[in-house]
Amino acid sequence: MPKSEQPQRKAHSKGEGKSLSDYLDLIRDDPAEFRTVSRTVNPLNFDVTAVLKHLDLNKEYPTVQFDNPLNMHGEPSIFPIVTNLWATRERCAEAIGLPRSKAGGELGALFANHVAKKREPVIVSNDRAPVHANVLQGKQADMWMLPVVRHYEMDLGGVILMGLIGHAPGEDFYNCTFVKTFPETGQRGGLTIHSAHMSRMTRLWKNRGERFPVINVLGHHPAFWLGTLNSTPWGDNEYATAGAFMGEPVRLTPSVTWGKDFLVPADAEIIIEGEIGPGERMVVDPFGEISGQYQPQQFAPVMEVTAITYRNGALYQDIFSGHREHMLMASVPREGSIFNHVQERLGNVVAVHLPYSGCARFTAYISIKKTGEGQAKQAAIQAFAHVPNLHVVVIVDEDIDVFNEEDVLWAVNTYVDPDRDIDLIKNVRPPSDPRGIGSSRVIFDATRPTHVPFPTRLRVPPDALARVKLDEWLDKAVKGKK
Repeated sequence: MPKSEQPQRKAHSKGEGKSLSDYLDLIRDDPAEFRTVSRTVNPLNFDVTAVLKHLDLNKEYPTVQFDNPLNMHGEPSIFPIVTNLWATRERCAEAIGLPRSKAGGELGALFANHVAKKREPVIVSNDRAPVHANVLQGKQADMWMLPVVRHYEMDLGGVILMGLIGHAPGEDFYNCTFVKTFPETGQRGGLTIHSAHMSRMTRLWKNRGERFPVINVLGHHPAFWLGTLNSTPWGDNEYATAGAFMGEPVRLTPSVTWGKDFLVPADAEIIIEGEIGPGERMVVDPFGEISGQYQPQQFAPVMEVTAITYRNGALYQDIFSGHREHMLMASVPREGSIFNHVQERLGNVVAVHLPYSGCARFTAYISIKKTGEGQAKQAAIQAFAHVPNLHVVVIVDEDIDVFNEEDVLWAVNTYVDPDRDIDLIKNVRPPSDPRGIGSSRVIFDATRPTHVPFPTRLRVPPDALARVKLDEWLDKAVKGKK
């Protein structure tokens, strides 16, 4: 279908839920936050990631919309590509209703708070679901009609990078995890699944000898995704968690393939409905992963497509893998879940940060209110237990800003006695870790020692800082004055 023939998207109407376009409307007029590419691009020839890499090298991180991409058949696609959405913490904050100025510790704290505030989803009929405006089944349900992006030179091919949603047999709670879908043909593709919960669901369906119903959601309001990327316990209905982050219940509608037995997000952009057959495998990967390295080839489950649905004027959402967007989209929720987990057990956590230097996955900086020796290591062990992919945990005092890496490294270089304050934990690497490293983990206790006399860190008195306002005290600069 030529792009001119696709029904144009209507403005958000009363009775609909939040959508991806609703958020993009907030940033469209700001060139620092939103840019477009009008020329025809071939996503399978690295055109998309070449543009994003140039922006990255310039330290620019706007969301980018490619208006005229080709699909996997090499034909003009009816779906524009939207990518790099989560490349700044400020946009992550804005998406869930926080001011951009609170994109540091306040953002992680809000995530920690929202996880417990579920909003049960509501069910709407298919005729009230924008994602069912267009329904394709049989051979018409062709994944190759999508503008699938090939990201890096050694990637196996084009990869769909968005959320997979499923539920365990006999259960009514839904889990959402980001997966890689490799479309071998229009009707079947391999799935690389890293999530423990989704892997468990796959095994449960396989053990019953039954086909596992799943949906691949290719675009939704960013708050929907930020709400589903938390490390919640087994049995958590992530549609309800997403509602807390969206500030309204997620609207669900019966699926095309399974009806009321599987509910899908009514306000999504594009949904692929499919089934994973028990025991069938195909080759997937290599693919450029979060670590900045290629994940090696492996055999993975196979999804067979049963239907594709999409809203009028739908956008195809992609992720710039291995870069800031990929790092931030799950690291901010993970900061909140680590905060909750450690706080619940120890009660002394101030802030948690997963820095870019650790790919926002493998290193955690945690500040605590320390009252005695040993508490730092207890906090680190709890963090490792909650997020097994962590490689290094650095614990600092509450006066250290975990969002300022220089501050953290100052503590490491000032307070750490290597013989006493560095611990190695062996043989704990999970099988889903894509990095080519060993299985050990490292704890740095970079808190100020309390068991011996120790120098005090210097500071300007806080009341003096509060009293002296720069804009009131500094003379105005005069251009050209020496």
